[in-house]
Amino acid sequence: MSSEPPPSASPSAAADELAADLSASATLSKKQQKKDARKAEKAEKAAQRQQQQQTAGAAAEEDPFADNYGDVPVEDVQSKAVSGRCWTKVGDLDEGAAGRAVLVRGAAQAIRPVSKKMAFVVLRQTISTVQCVLVASADAGVSTQMVRFATALSKESIVDGEGVASLPKEPLKATTQQVEIQVRKIYCINRATPTLPINLEDAARGEAEFEKAEQLGEKLVRVG
Repeated sequence: MSSEPPPSASPSAAADELAADLSASATLSKKQQKKDARKAEKAEKAAQRQQQQQTAGAAAEEDPFADNYGDVPVEDVQSKAVSGRCWTKVGDLDEGAAGRAVLVRGAAQAIRPVSKKMAFVVLRQTISTVQCVLVASADAGVSTQMVRFATALSKESIVDGEGVASLPKEPLKATTQQVEIQVRKIYCINRATPTLPINLEDAARGEAEFEKAEQLGEKLVRVG
């Protein structure tokens, strides 16, 4: 009977076995990482929902005009019944609309905060634009929270604006319509991505605007 020890595995076989073990370990590690990432994502979303609910609840308690603005839930946007609301086309707003209550829907082309109590939002519908004015006032049912909500909207978000049409003191240069809407209610129907690939204002600029900006030492974005 031979007393020699059994032959050991070849270096190549040992290396293959080690590689297989490492591969299996790496696979398990990746699966665990994905599982942990999914758990973390769910927890983060739950925390965000809770924070939004708390913020909305606090706003409703503090702001008596909280019903006059906000994001509209998807289920409320879907047409289930005739609302009876009378919509006005932005392109139809003219001097004859002054003093009349109007309801419009459009994309937020420009948003300009003036102060905590005042802001401008330009709404676009097809090729027509109108300036909406928000001024915090208890008589108008507009709060500073409502003004803040409007200024926090991302450009190109779809917005419903309800208010009274009025004539501006000076001609408007940034809109097609020469009337303003003194906003009483404003709702966001669909929020746009905060950072869009291109900006409509940049795409609509003519050479004259670029030349004027260059003379003033300003830089404007060119599209195309």
